[in-house]
Amino acid sequence: HRFAQVTGSLKMKSATPEGSSDENGARRNMEHTVDGYLVHPETPSALQRQIKPTALSVVGGCVPISVHEFARRAYLYALDPLQNPIKEVMDTFPSVRAMPPMLGIFNDIPANKMREDEVMSWAKAGFSVVVNDAEHRQRECWMGRAENAMLGRAGILSMQRLHREAVSEHGDAFQLGARATMRPYGTTLAEAEQYYDAVTFPVGKPGAATNDSRGGYPMRLGDLEMTFTPDSLRAAETEIQGWIQFETTEYILDKEIRNQVLDLMKKQGRNKGVGMVGPFDAIIRNGPNQAMAEGINDLFAAAAQRGVAFGRVVGSGSLTDPKGIEDAMVEAIESGCRFIFVHYFTSDMPFKGAEAVASPFWKACARCGF
Repeated sequence: HRFAQVTGSLKMKSATPEGSSDENGARRNMEHTVDGYLVHPETPSALQRQIKPTALSVVGGCVPISVHEFARRAYLYALDPLQNPIKEVMDTFPSVRAMPPMLGIFNDIPANKMREDEVMSWAKAGFSVVVNDAEHRQRECWMGRAENAMLGRAGILSMQRLHREAVSEHGDAFQLGARATMRPYGTTLAEAEQYYDAVTFPVGKPGAATNDSRGGYPMRLGDLEMTFTPDSLRAAETEIQGWIQFETTEYILDKEIRNQVLDLMKKQGRNKGVGMVGPFDAIIRNGPNQAMAEGINDLFAAAAQRGVAFGRVVGSGSLTDPKGIEDAMVEAIESGCRFIFVHYFTSDMPFKGAEAVASPFWKACARCGF
């Protein structure tokens, strides 16, 4: 009977209200039935997140996170694998400035070497966002359905970063379970427009679609049903995000282009367009200078004023001191940055953990004269 409903559903209707929180920042129930499909089922009251304006509240109230928090996250992912746990946090707050910061990391581990115990360790330490780097690591870091599900069960936003030439691949990444993609190295407004066209379904009117518009392909719900009507497909994909990297002079220092791109991101809808600063690339392209550092902080402020959240990497080969990194994080947060990414990669985590565990032994040997 659902196939018979396709023709009727071509007459577009509003499947969901704009955004997923009310004017006071309270979470709305997104559950609704579209063409017979139950989309974004309501969270049982006992498992609803109690999100307050603190970073610890975002990850369940404490670090390391508890077994009950792991269980809650896994249940909600099974209930609605098309959820976006980070957008849920963002939608809870009325502004970027009111939103608590969240922690992220770039993943360079190949898809075939991903292990659930490592993913759970990242979540347990409080990481909320993992960017799977298929830009620099190419196909080996393009996550499949199983790897994205592994991250989703742990309550982590699985984001697929792709190479600058990618267009239709962004929509394909959503089909594989990523809830956000990232587009690097933009220098023009046209590139940003092409990207958001590629992650957005056309409205379903003659002449509205372009060669770059996201292609129609059913999404699989938590009960394994597939959304075989246009309205149910659009309703299922309300929580995806398009992240643009700001790592060129044009996007950071040229205020005319910068503001045009920020306005385009705002136009995508509440918390649908998010920005990411790559300081290392910016310095490689423009050289280390005070103008770039000031331009990055000015970018955060301009974006926050428009309701567009931003992230950045903090730390580098020349900034490894924990106190220095903490100070730089404070500066970024106070400037309006809300996603803080560590400069280490996921492949560094086994060594960093082993190093911390071994450290007392070497200090003890030194104190004993050995």
